Amino acid sequence: MTSTKVQQAVLFLLIFYFILADVILSPFYPQFFSKVFGVEDLEFTALYIFIARLTVVISVPIWGILSKRFEVKHLIYTGQWISAMMLLCMAISQHEIQFMIFTVLLLIGKSSLFFIYPLLIQLNGERKRTRVVGMYHMVFHAAVITGTLTGAWIIALEQPLYLFIGLAAIELLLWFTAFVTLRYLNTHTISPPKVKQGFTRKHGFILAGIGLILLLFHTANNMIRPYFTLYTMNEFQLSSFEGSLLFMMPSAMAIFAFPFIQKGWCKHRAPLIFTVTLAILAFTLIVQGLTDQLIWLWASRIVYGFCLIISQAALELTIFNRSTNHVQVYAAASTFQNAGLLIAPLAASSTAAAFTLASPLTGAGFLCVTAIIVALFTFNMSTKTEKNKAA
Repeated sequence: MTSTKVQQAVLFLLIFYFILADVILSPFYPQFFSKVFGVEDLEFTALYIFIARLTVVISVPIWGILSKRFEVKHLIYTGQWISAMMLLCMAISQHEIQFMIFTVLLLIGKSSLFFIYPLLIQLNGERKRTRVVGMYHMVFHAAVITGTLTGAWIIALEQPLYLFIGLAAIELLLWFTAFVTLRYLNTHTISPPKVKQGFTRKHGFILAGIGLILLLFHTANNMIRPYFTLYTMNEFQLSSFEGSLLFMMPSAMAIFAFPFIQKGWCKHRAPLIFTVTLAILAFTLIVQGLTDQLIWLWASRIVYGFCLIISQAALELTIFNRSTNHVQVYAAASTFQNAGLLIAPLAASSTAAAFTLASPLTGAGFLCVTAIIVALFTFNMSTKTEKNKAA
């Protein structure tokens, strides 16, 4: 029988690959579509990302419903086979619309992998929750770093589409590894206990508030991505490699933030830490959009990255600490998160077209300010509700 440590290592490996495959071309989509399909319109990048995120928004809740009837690992296996087939189809795409269709089908399959993270949370229990959250974010951002640097190399190839053949082969290898190691792992979701008291207006306000925080947070921190490398190359005359280094700098900060996530707070401090780090995010995003000095851009990216990782981990701990069935709760939270990812490329495209390539950064900063206001009201109401329960 495979040990628990090996099983969890395989689950983290699946997360690493999932993120790597997702981000490998994301900083370079405008350049990719121009080189491979001759598409020069920047708005096509926004449309492509919008369609991709819409697919995930629709798919994740469907996989969540299926997780009530089937084991999560079986859903993951199904998603891996769908992904492998679509990656091969993407490699032979003849035009950008065909490529987009195959991307949609790919993301339907890949959406099943969203449940690996809450599954890890559920399998480890409350005592190890902070360690798992910290490890997840370190793996996540290590994948972003690897993917970004690999993407800078891929975009320079004569035939970048060949990348997807390699990704399909890796997908099948990982399916076989997962199938062998997870055979004896019970991945049935745990039903939450019945709650006797009714659903009050205050509870509805808190749930709506957390949903709005998730929406604002992920919109802000993803609307800066589509045109960031283009912004650095145009405004600061950086090469694509230098731009990719700046792009992945926040992910590099995950390594330094990991010990803080592990030991820096107890669960009751997570809402406070989220609010404070979110304020720093707002400031550094505005600096990135307004500065014309490269040194300030680098400095703000470093501080932004450190606080981004801390704030996201704190937000997730706040949600997980208030839930019992983590897979189902994460499916609901992912709806708001993916709605933010859906809005982000449209917000980036419209602000960049109306103003400059720097405007998504400043716009994201002001969205973070709005999220702070919502968080203060929501967490204050949540604290009052918990005190009333104790009384």
